[in-house]
Amino acid sequence: MRILLVNDDGYKSEGINTLDRILTESGHSVSVVAPEREQSGKSHSMTIYGSIRAFKYKENHYYLSGTPADCIIFGMNASLFDNDFDLIISGINHGYNLSTDIIYSGTCAGARQASLFGYKSIAVSIGGRDYDFSKCANSLSDKLEYFISIIKDGTFLNINFPPNFNGEFREASIGDIEYYDKFESQSSEDGSILITNTGMEIVKKEVEEDIPNDFKVCKSGFASITLVKNRVGFVRI
Repeated sequence: MRILLVNDDGYKSEGINTLDRILTESGHSVSVVAPEREQSGKSHSMTIYGSIRAFKYKENHYYLSGTPADCIIFGMNASLFDNDFDLIISGINHGYNLSTDIIYSGTCAGARQASLFGYKSIAVSIGGRDYDFSKCANSLSDKLEYFISIIKDGTFLNINFPPNFNGEFREASIGDIEYYDKFESQSSEDGSILITNTGMEIVKKEVEEDIPNDFKVCKSGFASITLVKNRVGFVRI
């Protein structure tokens, strides 16, 4: 299978390099187009006007001076690669991309942009502190055909592995997490105001759904799988 990898942690990150190695060892043809530097929390930010630079660091592997969305937009339209792809995977991200974080996530943006271009795409993340990237990458590789089969047009698949992953996957709805940031302000001699984020309170809202939400599924030791729409929808009044 021809697979393109992207992420928001940068091309040197352990997650994407572990996934690259294991997919290659499994017989897949793997290419990479990833940001030069950390781009977490950039959501779907992209370069509308102007230029970015692409650097080739090995065969079919590039890093770009842009965001995750830029990597897909510029990487797929600038003839960096001489072949098409069967699948685009964004990750493995260092830290969860659950619930409301789907909005902020550069990892999800990479998968979303790929889906907007008509590609089957998957965003992959792992929670906790001591990341077992090899276990997640092997589990993902083993079930790639199944994951591709359930991706529908106009969606990307969002997968989150818990640190205590029990080896099984469960479908999950999108949860609701609220963040209450704390700030301190300090006047500077030049007349500006220095505003510092000093921390946050995180509230996971328990909402009854037909299927459990993603953070509930991960809390139970399962990896959550959620089909996410790649376009903005609306609700009838």
